Amino acid sequence: MEADLIRAREALVGALGRQSGFWGLGRTAGEMYAVLYLSPSPVPLEELARSLGVTKGNVSVAIRQLEQLGMVRRSWNTGDRRVFFEAETDFWRIARSVLGLRQKPEFDQSFALVEEAARLLEGVGPSPEGDHAKQRVEALREFFGLLDSLVETALGMTPAQLKAMVEMLRGLGANTESLKEVTQP
Repeated sequence: MEADLIRAREALVGALGRQSGFWGLGRTAGEMYAVLYLSPSPVPLEELARSLGVTKGNVSVAIRQLEQLGMVRRSWNTGDRRVFFEAETDFWRIARSVLGLRQKPEFDQSFALVEEAARLLEGVGPSPEGDHAKQRVEALREFFGLLDSLVETALGMTPAQLKAMVEMLRGLGANTESLKEVTQP
């Protein structure tokens, strides 16, 4: 391999490993995705383990996570008993899968707990502490509602629609005074 190609591969493996670790999947999962993404053909587990310098057990655990999120898929070669893996390259499909399978259930559980807190606060009589808590929980309910709407809207969009929405939002951000008028009470 050409030296620049090797360094580029190492940089991508490092970058996706960091991102994966940040999102709670573990560094190995992101590094594996990077190797598969750059591979022109499906890769067996043994080769993934060897290329990353990790155990086959670590690779096996991480590959299951990636499969569950729709980031990789299995494939087989005729006459070879090994299972091969290849990366999903449609990032919008991956994002929708991750949001739908992983983040949305977490959002829903958090939203339900905030709603429970709001319900419990309805029984609290007027007091500085109670009023403060009610105000804070109501602000959080509003924020979570907007966040949930944003995720639901994004999940229902095509990549072209999402790109158009982002461009529209960037245009709003360019005119910060009009944006402040819309978002400030």
